[in-house]
Order: sequence, then structure tokens, then C-alpha cells
Amino acid sequence: LVDSLDHDGSGSVPGQRYAGSWDRRPHKARVIDVDLALLAEWQRLRGETSAPVERTALLYPVTLLEQGAIAALSKADRRLGSVGLQISAGYHEKVAKDRGIIRLNPHSVACMGDLIIQGPHLGVATPFCKTPRVPCNSNSDWDVLDLAGLTATAIPRTNYARACEPERYDTAKDQWDGKLYTEYYRLAWRRMIPFNTERSLFAALIPPGPAHVDAVHSLALADDRSTVLAAGFWAALPLDYLLRASGRSDLRVADMNIMPAADPGHPLASALLLRTLRLNCLTNAYSDLWAELHDPVWADGEGWVVGWPRLAPLAEVGPAWEWATPLRTEYERRAALVEIDALVSVWLGIEAEELVAIYRSRYPILADREAEMYFDAAGRRLAADSYAFGFGQVKEHYVQLMAHLEDPERVAPPEGYSPPFYQADREAEMRQAHAVFSARLQAAKDAGWTP
Repeated sequence: LVDSLDHDGSGSVPGQRYAGSWDRRPHKARVIDVDLALLAEWQRLRGETSAPVERTALLYPVTLLEQGAIAALSKADRRLGSVGLQISAGYHEKVAKDRGIIRLNPHSVACMGDLIIQGPHLGVATPFCKTPRVPCNSNSDWDVLDLAGLTATAIPRTNYARACEPERYDTAKDQWDGKLYTEYYRLAWRRMIPFNTERSLFAALIPPGPAHVDAVHSLALADDRSTVLAAGFWAALPLDYLLRASGRSDLRVADMNIMPAADPGHPLASALLLRTLRLNCLTNAYSDLWAELHDPVWADGEGWVVGWPRLAPLAEVGPAWEWATPLRTEYERRAALVEIDALVSVWLGIEAEELVAIYRSRYPILADREAEMYFDAAGRRLAADSYAFGFGQVKEHYVQLMAHLEDPERVAPPEGYSPPFYQADREAEMRQAHAVFSARLQAAKDAGWTP
């Protein structure tokens, strides 16, 4: 701290982690002068402009470089609280069990209407991320689903079952405009927001049918297009960062007011829609949504904006949902998420270096894992960190990969993996995507579009 006060500003700006430990390097950028103007900006970010500016709750930036992203997020004039959304907290686990509405019963289900979603079911833009084991006694008793092998009719197992007659079960559900909330396509999210993990905001689109417990909340906007665009925003690093910077650890109904909302008429809306749908529409339960929102314009030039090697064209998808409609390999799903990070940053006015700054300063676990991450020719992930292993990977695979890359002529690649291998470089990828989306937005403005 003391050395940061006297620092001359030279050298690289620190983050949270450095060389495998906490980053304790002093730097001038660590010192943030908080005055009334800065407090007013922070107040706008939190959506609490009715209170005196002197009472603004402090944010938690690690360095001054984050302020550019904070300023851009604070200027978002379109927020979810002003666009007419509907939210459900689902079944309160204890109350619903005590009232005999649901009961613990880990099992497989035959239809979406029998699924009761819990937090671990959801990943970032991945509605069916994990499935519970039988028995399931803790959060560690969940298995990651192989999306590349997921069938068109797949439904994850559930830990809860209906414990009463269907009429009473439905009566306990929220209603939106005279319909059960389970009849809508919804954006669902894990309510608890952890700050010591790779990401904090775990949200995805869920189809009609499933209910959920109150550890998960869900929402729908005025139409499906707006709901999907909201899901795209929530998959992006900037909105995840908003929660980390503001210190929100429990994302409930009252917090929706601060979340930026997407304008369906924005020039980048179609690009975000394509990537969001291809990440979320994992089974034929999304067939109607895909048919409704499929845009013929995609075939006229929408595609990957980063020079990803060996990826199939992004827009080669027809208007009818098929097994190949969703992005299934770990490589292509990561590619779409990286491009969404950049796209939403451009949309919100966050510069490329500001996006890199929040990535460096607030996502040390993600950065450390991606620094030692590769993808093979089939899109399978190999990582050094066991928490980032690809599906089916074991520790020896990464050791073998390193040996192969050092001497490819004499050392074979890991069994089951095929070269060539692509090494992740998220900062370079985000910058490249940001440049392309920035050019698209500027072209739209030059053609007459105005926010």
C-alpha cells in the first residue's frame, strides 16, 4: 500500500494474482481518488440515484484501469427494471417440501415438465451443464454432461419430484399474464454470486416445462427475442464484472434494476442472437424458439469474427432445429463465449483495453486456467488445472501433450486426441473480436443508425 502511494506508474498494471500467488506488487494504478464525481458514476452503476451521492456504496475496483468499464456500464440507459420483465423465485425448497409439494427423489425424468432445476444444472450459456448422481448428497455429487454426445431429447436427472397431484403442484407456481411461468422460455440463473470462482454469473435459457427451486431465479421479457438477447448479455464478461465490482453476492428480484438491457433494434443484435441461440438450444425442447428467431440474414455474411482455425462456419444452420444446430464441442463453445464478451463490450461502450483490464484484474482463476489450455483438432479441451479439464481428460493427458508439443516427431499426442492443437489466448482473441464488432457498429452509425 505505502509503495503504491509513491509509485511512478511505470511497469505492468497488477491484478489479483501473479506468479501463482496473490499479486502484492505496488503500482500507482492501485490508488483511486474518490470524489463526488466518481461517486455519482458509481451511484449510476448501482441504479441508486435517488439517494444523496455522499451515501453511495463503494465499489471494489482493483486498479484504476477498471474505471473505464465502470463508467461505460454506469451510462447504460436501458436497464432491465425499465423494460417490463417478469421474474419467478420458483419453489422455496424447505417450504415446498414441508407443504408436500415437492420431495427429494433423485431420478431420471421422461419430460421437461417433471424437471425441477437446481443451481448446478446451469452453466454459463449452458442450460444442461451438469446432472446429479444417484444418490446426490452434496454439490460435488454432480457429473458434467458431455454436450458432444447429448441426444436430441436429453433431459438431465433431477433431485426433486412432484409430491402432490398435478393441479396442486401447478397452483403453487407463479403466473405471468395468466399463464404458468413454466410455459415460457426463460433466462434462469444461479442466485448466489461467488467471487472466488472462474466466473460469477451462471445463467442460461431454459425451455418451457421445468420448474426450479429458489436457489435459481428465472425471468422473461416482453417477447422471446428480448429474453434471448438478455441471455446473451448475461453470458458476457462485462455483466459478470458488474456483479463483482458492486459486490452483489445474491442476485434477487430487487437487483434486476441495475442490469443493462439489450435493445432488440441494435445493429449487433442479430450477431448476439445467433451466438446465444447456438450456445443454449441444446435439445429439441428449443425447436420452437429456434424456428421463431432464426434469421435468414445470418447466411448473408454473419460468421466468426476471430480467426479460429478449423471451426465450421457459424451461420451454416437452417431454420429447423437439428442435432447439429447447437455448438457442441468445447472449442467452438468457448469461441462463441469469447466473441460474446467482445460484442457486448462494444455494445456497452467498453473499449478493448478496458475489457482486457477487467479480465486481468478480476478473473485471475480464469486467466490462470486459460494460460495452460489447448484444443485438439476435434475441439476437445486439454488443460493443466484439474478444474478446467475437458470432458474425459485425465492428468496424464496434459503431461503427454506438453511432451508432444516439445518433440512432435518423436512423442505421440495423448491417446484419443489429434493434432494440430490450438492454444487459448483470450486477450488476443477478445481484442480481435472487439475490433471487428467496433467496425460493424461504426458502419451502422455511418449509415444513419443512432442509439
